Amino acid sequence: MPPALDHYTTVLRRDHHRIQSIHRRLSASNSTTTVPARLGLPFHTMEYVVTIGIGTPAQNLTLLFDTGSDLTWVQCKPCTPGLCYPQEEPLFDPSSSTTYENVACSSQECQIGGGQETGCRGSSCRYSVTYGDSSEDGGNLALDTFYVAPKAPQANGVVFGCSDTTKGFNDMTVAGLLGLGRGDSSIISQNRQSYNDGVFSYCLPPHGSSAGYLTFGIAGPAGQSPANMSFTPLINPSDPRLSSFYMVDLAGISVNGAGLPIPAGTFSSGTIVDSGTVITRIPRAAYYPLRDEFRRQMASKGYTMLPEGSVQDFDTCYDLTGHDVVMVPPVALEFAGGARIDVDPSGILLVVDASGTPLACLAFLPMDADVFSAIIGNMQQRAYNVLFDAPGGRLGFAPNGCT
Repeated sequence: MPPALDHYTTVLRRDHHRIQSIHRRLSASNSTTTVPARLGLPFHTMEYVVTIGIGTPAQNLTLLFDTGSDLTWVQCKPCTPGLCYPQEEPLFDPSSSTTYENVACSSQECQIGGGQETGCRGSSCRYSVTYGDSSEDGGNLALDTFYVAPKAPQANGVVFGCSDTTKGFNDMTVAGLLGLGRGDSSIISQNRQSYNDGVFSYCLPPHGSSAGYLTFGIAGPAGQSPANMSFTPLINPSDPRLSSFYMVDLAGISVNGAGLPIPAGTFSSGTIVDSGTVITRIPRAAYYPLRDEFRRQMASKGYTMLPEGSVQDFDTCYDLTGHDVVMVPPVALEFAGGARIDVDPSGILLVVDASGTPLACLAFLPMDADVFSAIIGNMQQRAYNVLFDAPGGRLGFAPNGCT
């Protein structure tokens, strides 16, 4: 194609995406879209996954969904062996999508906000993301059509990452990541006009055989939240490094109905609620009272604790051989405003692989407080309807959310 025609083709395609975006804003009906969510065990991860379509025609890809990051990305063809990790599904093929285009370095989309960094390589906009566990992803910033669910309206011109370089993802086999954070590049922020200004919720199923969901918009009568939902205010952190996270005030923890003696101010830096973290981390000043009371309750029920150090990274583990039914002490997380999570039993003990021996460890770990105090992981959110209402400045929790 002659250079002049190629230029005008690009201009017309960008105009098309822009007009479609304006149309979505003007015709948004605060609709609700729900996609099934499941535990990612078949993809060698304990995070949760959904399957969405990207491109025209749609290529279905299974992604981790992560409230702690912004940019959505998928591994793309061609990908140099050693720079991309092996995945279960075929790589996304940009050349097979008639609506795909790379973001130009000079375009406004190249400056989109969020947790990623952007730069130029020739005329193309490149991105890079570094996560809290030091894993990394990078590639071309791109635009394409997204289909969150088969019957949902398509989202045109979504900015996402077409990945060609990863580091630290070799232990999983999903196609990429769906970013649900508060930054401008997240799928939530880019489509906030369509779904109650960016409200979403999920229920994380307790087991690999059970079903959950990820819902964009409020799935209730006339857009109302469930009657049994309790709310806690969202914190707007002053530290810009935390701007993409959903943070709340964790007020206390109880075991078997009794509040733990946690020093005042232990959670004063705020607590992140994160679907992409598996196990909850809390300050040592809260962890040790929790651990000690949990040990005491388990001993009173006749369970024998393994010596500390028997399982790497965990200090409170049990050999459950011969116990067909395990009665774990109830653990509750209590938040400002009266909201609470009565942790599902599957989120209290983590079953670890020990060559056929049923070992289980307390699914909480200590951390040294930094710019935030604690992280509530996905295990402790299981079976709850968790509502992320950023425009309303609140987070909601409702029990029995997956039923």
